[in-house]
Amino acid sequence: MKLVSRGLAAALCLAAGVSAAQESTLTVATWGGTYTQKQRQTIIDPFSKESGTKVLDASYTGGLGQLRAMIEAGNATWDVVELEAADVINACNEGLIEPLDKTKLKNAADLGQGVTECGLGAVGWSIVIGYNSESTGDAPKTWADFWDLKKYPGKRAIRRSPQYALEAALLADGVTPAELYKVMATPAGIDRAFKKLDEIKPQIQWWEAGSQPAEWLASGNVVMSTSYVGRLLEAAVEKAPVKFGWNGAFYSLDYWAIIKGTKRLEASYDFLNFATDAKPQAAFSEIQPVAPVNVKAEALLTPERRKIMPIGENLAQGAVFDDQFWVDNADALTERFNNWLSQ
Repeated sequence: MKLVSRGLAAALCLAAGVSAAQESTLTVATWGGTYTQKQRQTIIDPFSKESGTKVLDASYTGGLGQLRAMIEAGNATWDVVELEAADVINACNEGLIEPLDKTKLKNAADLGQGVTECGLGAVGWSIVIGYNSESTGDAPKTWADFWDLKKYPGKRAIRRSPQYALEAALLADGVTPAELYKVMATPAGIDRAFKKLDEIKPQIQWWEAGSQPAEWLASGNVVMSTSYVGRLLEAAVEKAPVKFGWNGAFYSLDYWAIIKGTKRLEASYDFLNFATDAKPQAAFSEIQPVAPVNVKAEALLTPERRKIMPIGENLAQGAVFDDQFWVDNADALTERFNNWLSQ
């Protein structure tokens, strides 16, 4: 047998070291900014400390474009990503993320609807009716109030999308949350929603960035707006005259998902299990205005925090967003919505 040269041995050791480093490094893609910074503080860094796995974070901008590009190029640089519910369904259908092996999930029994074929519940979030308390006087409490231009004159802001706008219109027209998507599943229901939107169309200011509603409300540019809860809470901390109510809120989840073909599959499962445990979920919710999905986490939140979370009694006042409906109907309704906007 020939002896391996010192140079070759060194090269083999170097290659083995690089391979080991790659195996012990995990890349998690999430929403960036202070959101990711808070996740690193409460989830990512504690996971690294416990597991010994170095975790890099990457900026995810929403949708499936980044995932498709990586998978098509055969160069998936991420291992785990946080996706909105509809994107989890579509990414799973397209084979962009891994179907989950339920035998490897430690917290599935505590996650309720937060377990799907390819996704594991990360956070719960809500869109609510925000308002400028100086402009409206008494608090608008319902979607009917949102539509009441006589009692609450002034501009309203709604996200520039058929999602949430059509639901809000039907709720304002008297449809109950329990019947909402049954009505929307019919052509007559969609016609009804657009007819209701016609009533306030001249007074609608359409927002596209999540920061806009709170900014417009704080400045008095609009008197009411649909908005993510967190943005309104941040504005209130800055002493802006911005408030909101839970009646009529829409609720949905974000999910952790594993990128298709990751070379760090076991480490990815380890991260999902840690990130969906009650303690880190509660820790994140204490500093970021999103709700934990793990049912055991609610008891770990302070009473003050529970009051501003989309959980418990707050959730009972709203409607759960039907992600499958929008997976099935988004293209057709977006086309109709855009045509309606241009008229």
